[in-house]
Amino acid sequence: MLGEIAEKKEPTLRLPRQAEHYSQIVGHFLAVKNSKEIARAMQAHFVRLERYHRSLLNLATDYKEDQ
Repeated sequence: MLGEIAEKKEPTLRLPRQAEHYSQIVGHFLAVKNSKEIARAMQAHFVRLERYHRSLLNLATDYKEDQ
């Protein structure tokens, strides 16, 4: 079981899952319910999406950010 948990923490798996979750929440916000609660969920998922994105980019040996 621990192997499965560790596997799910891999940036290569987390980023696609988080992107899909974010897309679903945005779709729900636009199509069903424009609310503060859904907006907060979108923001929280976006923050995680950015974090996973950075983690994935850090795997690239020759990638440099322009910051």
